[in-house]
This record gives sequence, C-alpha cells and structure tokens, in this order.
Amino acid sequence: MSEQTVEKRTQPYIMDLMTLYLPAKNPYHTAKWYVDVFGFDPNASKHSPLQPDTDLVVLHTATGLTLFFIQSEDQLSLSFNNKDGYNHAVLLFRVKNSEIEDIYKRMKELGVEIASDGINDRGGCGREIAFYDPDGRKIELNTYGT
Repeated sequence: MSEQTVEKRTQPYIMDLMTLYLPAKNPYHTAKWYVDVFGFDPNASKHSPLQPDTDLVVLHTATGLTLFFIQSEDQLSLSFNNKDGYNHAVLLFRVKNSEIEDIYKRMKELGVEIASDGINDRGGCGREIAFYDPDGRKIELNTYGT
C-alpha cells in the first residue's frame, strides 16, 4: 500500500468540541447534580431543560460545549490507566485558577466523591481536582492557562 500525498493545511478541519452525549441512569438527577455543584443554568436549553421524569436533559458550558444527559442503563467510566498505572480521566473541564478553591470547598460541602487528595498542583499543567459524577464517571477540573 503506498502512502498518499495530501495537501498540507495550516489549520485543522476540526474547530472544537461541540457536544458530549453522556449516558445517565437518571438524567434529571445527574443534570441537577451538575447544576448544584457547578452552577449550570438549568433552563438554558429551550427544548430539554431540567425537569423531573425526562429521558434527556441538556446543559451548556460557558464556552458553548453542550452536555446531553440521556437515559441509559449503559455505564461509561471515561477513564483509563496508562502504562505506569495512573488512572486518567477522559473528561477534563477547565476552570479559573482564582475559583478552584471555592469549587473544591463547594464539592466537599455537597458530598462529591473526590478521587484525589484535594487540589493537586500539576506544575505547568495547572492545578486540578479529580472526582466522580453520579453515574460513576471520573472527571477532572483543571486550571491550565487561566
């Protein structure tokens, strides 16, 4: 098989991440948790706002990423171990460095399951908090670049 020559681009075709479709045993419960812990606007989505007894709830981040919580019994851990055994979260949300202590305090007050020993300083990679959401997904908050 010969290698094809393709025109070199200065910018990738992919602009950004637009949407995450996330399975949730109870979309209302999971989305309400994100609203309570992280301050999402529960009514930002006109077609799928936060309501009990629904199979779909949509939340939006400040940068336009859309999170769809869809009724499903499927589990999606969204983490993996590297060759050294470190467990990486696939989802990493960026937060402001000036707010990470307040976020951590809020998470502790609300009983969020923290996966790490508090706020970890990753040097040039920012400070981060690893935690689990109601559906057992390991997720990280990180301050890189803020």
